[in-house]
Amino acid sequence: MEGNTDDLCHRQNRPTRRMSSLGRLVPVCLVLFLALTGNVRAGNVIAQSQNSIRNTVKAYITQGIKDEYPHHEIQVSRLDPRLKLAACEKPLEGFLPPGAQLIGNTTIGVRCGGKNPWKIYVPASVKAMREVVITSRPILRHSTITKQDIQLEERNITSGSNAYIFSPEHVVGKLAKRALPAATALSPNMLDKPLLIHRGQEVIILASGPGLEVRMAGTALMDGTEGQIIRAKNKVSKRTIEGQVVRTGVIKVNM
Repeated sequence: MEGNTDDLCHRQNRPTRRMSSLGRLVPVCLVLFLALTGNVRAGNVIAQSQNSIRNTVKAYITQGIKDEYPHHEIQVSRLDPRLKLAACEKPLEGFLPPGAQLIGNTTIGVRCGGKNPWKIYVPASVKAMREVVITSRPILRHSTITKQDIQLEERNITSGSNAYIFSPEHVVGKLAKRALPAATALSPNMLDKPLLIHRGQEVIILASGPGLEVRMAGTALMDGTEGQIIRAKNKVSKRTIEGQVVRTGVIKVNM
C-alpha cells in the first residue's frame, strides 16, 4: 500500500501528465498523508482525534477515583465515526456534568478551550472495587456480631457505597436484624445498635430535674439499646417505670 501511495504522489512529475490531472492528484496525496499521520481534514478544519477525546474521559475518571477505588475498570463508549470536531490547540479538559457521578453508568464532559471552542458529553461505565465487610459464617437473628463472624473481601460496589460497610469496627457489637447467610456483604440496614441493657439485669434508675438527681436500684423488664424507651421495676417501691437507656445499665427518667 505504501508503494502504491508513493507512486500516486509522484505521478505529477511525469511530463506526460496534463495540468488538469496534476490538480486532482495533489489533494489526494494530502489526504493520504493526513490519514497516515493520524489527522483527518473535515472541509478546511483538521478534526480532533476521537481517541484523544476518549483518553481524556478515562484520565479524568481515573484521577477522580484512584485514591478511593485503586481497583477499578473503565469502559468509555465509542463515538459516532461521523463526528468531526476541530482539533484543539490546547490540551483537552474533562469535567463532571451536574448530577453525574464518577462510578457506575455515567457521562463525562470534554471541552476544548482554544480559538474554536467546543464541548461534548461522552457516556462511560465505571466498575469500582473495594474491600467490604462480609459474614464469615451464618449469623442468627438478634445475635451480637463478633470479630469471628466477619471478614473483609473485595467486592464490586458500583451499585452504591452507602450499601456497604468498610470497617469491621462499625459492625462488631451490633445486632443482626435478621438471619444472615455466610458471605453476605453487610449494610447498615441489616444491623441494630448493641444492647446496653438486658431483660432481668439490675439497672440504675436515674431520676433528674432542675438541680436534683436521684438514683434508685431497679430491674430491667426489657432489652434496650441506646436511646430506646424501656420498662423497669423499682426495687424499693415495686413500681414499673419507663425510661430512656442512656448508657450500659442506666435508665433515665424525668421528674
